[in-house]
Amino acid sequence: MRLLKFLFVVSLLWSCYSCYSYRVFPTHYEEYGKEITTIDAFVLGDSLKQELKIIKASGLFNVVSDSTEANVVLKLYPLKRTPVCGQPLTLSMITLGQVPVYMPDYYQFKFDEIRNNEVTEKEFTLQITQRVWFWDMFVFNKKFDEKAGLLLKKEYYQSQ
Repeated sequence: MRLLKFLFVVSLLWSCYSCYSYRVFPTHYEEYGKEITTIDAFVLGDSLKQELKIIKASGLFNVVSDSTEANVVLKLYPLKRTPVCGQPLTLSMITLGQVPVYMPDYYQFKFDEIRNNEVTEKEFTLQITQRVWFWDMFVFNKKFDEKAGLLLKKEYYQSQ
């Protein structure tokens, strides 16, 4: 009987834990004005759907379907994520999601820029933290690709 009560309480807490929201760190990323022009790019490895969404969301490149129209060719590599500790979720479950917890993630975003047969390797570390909180259930801008695109844009222009 005790075991059943314990399992019931644990399953109740597990089902009541929070929704998530993404945040970009550092939070002082810069918006770049209209003086930045997008470059027409043909993407190799367009089977990497999430990476392609991030490239499009960054606004750095205008992705074209014909390689003859492109000024640059991009070769995408899979997005790599560092493992995150799930221990903060315990606090969120105990408080039924009323205490927001942050789970920092680091992503390695890598691609090659090919211009006039010259290959330039670009690799960026994107720190995107996932906030877990009950009230994020009512927030609708939970798009990882958009947040990663903003951060990629900042990192790309800072590396220039």
